[in-house]
Amino acid sequence: MTEYELVDTFYTIAALSDQVMASFVTLLFAFLVASYLVSSKLDHRMTVVVIALYSFMALRYVILYSNISGDVGTLADTLMELRSAGDSSLEWLEIQDGIRWINIGTAVAMFLGYIASIVFFFYTRHDDRK
Repeated sequence: MTEYELVDTFYTIAALSDQVMASFVTLLFAFLVASYLVSSKLDHRMTVVVIALYSFMALRYVILYSNISGDVGTLADTLMELRSAGDSSLEWLEIQDGIRWINIGTAVAMFLGYIASIVFFFYTRHDDRK
């Protein structure tokens, strides 16, 4: 692969990770709104179905994001090694060192958001103020 193809692949994979995260946030907010509006009206069987379907999709997004962000980190390391080799045309490319920690933090935040949304679902289901 040429250096240009590696850089293009890096930005493509980074955009894909952002798209996965945006899809997760969309799913999360849809679940929160649905929880607020209908959680207290669902019987136990439907609650299990809704939680199972939501959990499958949410955890799928978290795992997918984690895998993709790992690829972004590995490719960033590869690009920075090429850049530091000296005979590279990548002197213009600047990728920050903390990209792995940011991606790990984002994956953890996505998982915690999932847990919080499940707690919110059961909170609104048993809230007596309605």
